[in-house]
Amino acid sequence: LQEYLQAMCEVIVTCRGTLDKFIGDCVMALWNAPQPLEQHERAAVGAAMDMQGRLVELNQDWLSEGLPTLKFRIGINTDRVLVGNFGCEYRINYTVLGDGVNLASRLEAA
Repeated sequence: LQEYLQAMCEVIVTCRGTLDKFIGDCVMALWNAPQPLEQHERAAVGAAMDMQGRLVELNQDWLSEGLPTLKFRIGINTDRVLVGNFGCEYRINYTVLGDGVNLASRLEAA
């Protein structure tokens, strides 16, 4: 799992995304924050395509080593959302909130 997460994060960062968090084996990322990014939609879709290609490579390596392979899903949405540090006195996270985030999560799960 570590090798998979590392590879996916490398793609996201290379495509100028911001790593938000891990939710189990899910990687949540965003584009256009904290710094504006022109054509952030294209960057996110490009990252998704690159992630798919990278997973093919990882699966080939794992299969040749007799290890199990992985599948994954991607949810992408663009919308106006809240971005910043959210939480309470016990824990604060830089993240995104809003209906657009929820829709991306639902698309990933579909």
